[in-house]
Amino acid sequence: MSTRFFQNASLDELQAFEALDSANDFSAVVAHLRDRLGLKHICYHSPVVPGHSMQDPYLLLTYSDDWVTHYKSAAYVQIDPVFNRGARSMLPLNWSSLPKSESRALRMFSEARDAGIGPNGITVPVRGPASGLWGLFSGSSDEPQRDWDLRWPELVRDTVVAANYLHTRVMEQFAGETLADLDALTRRETEALKWAAEGRSAKLIAHLMGIAPDTVHAHLDSARHKLCALNRSHAIVKALRAGIIH
Repeated sequence: MSTRFFQNASLDELQAFEALDSANDFSAVVAHLRDRLGLKHICYHSPVVPGHSMQDPYLLLTYSDDWVTHYKSAAYVQIDPVFNRGARSMLPLNWSSLPKSESRALRMFSEARDAGIGPNGITVPVRGPASGLWGLFSGSSDEPQRDWDLRWPELVRDTVVAANYLHTRVMEQFAGETLADLDALTRRETEALKWAAEGRSAKLIAHLMGIAPDTVHAHLDSARHKLCALNRSHAIVKALRAGIIH
């Protein structure tokens, strides 16, 4: 089953995600992402959300409360290679490549498995939209190593997209970042978005605007970039949400 969620998300799905504005809503999204990505658990962790710190990070996760309490009380964050490597990395991490020779780290991973967190996992460091705004998006699985290795390339692609989307939404809500310059859209880009929102094909939009189809694609791609959107459907949702198009 393909895990290409955001790439193939419908307009209705993206509108629903864009409307989320509370921690409870975001928690529901994390559970949805877990299922879409075919993972057992997901954890989003950021110590830079206002009101939080390294000792009390902002968390969105599907782990049990007992495991989270135990992890904090044991101060595992100090020795957890997932956190320590992830916080310094720019690339997705495969848990199987992390060092586990230190005795406390071995005990932590053993206890994590007992708590229902699979031995395999991926951690995606996410940064931006401004300097200092960072987080970690991790997913775990108890599938056989061979199956995990086989789907790793696809999983990396889809998890990076999901991680950056969730991080952006969290920072929009809690860090008050302005992530898109709405005034940067040109009249022609806005017009192309409007027709696309009505379900018109690039060929028909080109006819309506009196331009070439390639120019339509260029306008839509430029609008997507300026709106910091993941794809054209996401750009349409952002434009609708901002009142740029109706």
